[in-house]
Amino acid sequence: MNLANDLLERREKVMEACQALMPHLLYGVLSGADPDKNIPSIIWMHRGCIPFISSEDFGEIYWPTLKPIIEELWANGHQIILYAEGDWTAHLEAFADLPEKSIIFHVDKTSLLRAHEILGKKFCISGGIPNGMLANNTASEVRSYCKKVIDTVARDGGYIMDASALIMNDAKIENVKAMIDFTINYGVYSGAPSIKDLHELKNKIRPCTNQYEFTQSTRPPGTCIPWSEKRKDFSHFQEDENPVRHMWEKIDAQGYSFCWTNLTW
Repeated sequence: MNLANDLLERREKVMEACQALMPHLLYGVLSGADPDKNIPSIIWMHRGCIPFISSEDFGEIYWPTLKPIIEELWANGHQIILYAEGDWTAHLEAFADLPEKSIIFHVDKTSLLRAHEILGKKFCISGGIPNGMLANNTASEVRSYCKKVIDTVARDGGYIMDASALIMNDAKIENVKAMIDFTINYGVYSGAPSIKDLHELKNKIRPCTNQYEFTQSTRPPGTCIPWSEKRKDFSHFQEDENPVRHMWEKIDAQGYSFCWTNLTW
């Protein structure tokens, strides 16, 4: 409610706050990213689509402060899964501007066919099997739906079979099994690439070079109290101060992560 009021009463302050948070969000993803850059990181796309925010808010605030983060991650060789819960159909054209192969777009209530049409030539798409179907329909109906998806969205490759959202305990076991077994038996490409081929393809992918300048602050991401400030608590060191500095920065980073986790959740 407070944010909704701020968007109307002090919109420029909301934008400034989002810009200030950008380097911290980037740090949060990078600090937990796969160092070998084989496993994508996930950005949980909560409440950023219509009707939670307007198209104006998306275009002026949400996307301008998220897109540079994704581009910077890709510039560092990290692919991102956009776990797009909700209906993001209205925003697919914006995602299409991202660098090729930089994301995997996960479909919840977004039109799967529309996502394939707009994003399928540049990005891998996952999901789209309704959770309600897995919970309420028959195994035969699940198989028929999966066949439709494989024959349309997955026919040219670049699709990962998955439920629209996290599978909870209301899903019927036989329906989840039907989705998996049908895909294994029916969703096989002729001439599928080998592991060696996939590694060679990965080596050919060249991440972009992003030019966005993130807002700088006196307390960089990952820091509560910089060593330059903490050092003032000590009069002098008889030996090398670097071991103490290293330990402080490690402890300080843990405190930062604890505070950031509690703040965001």
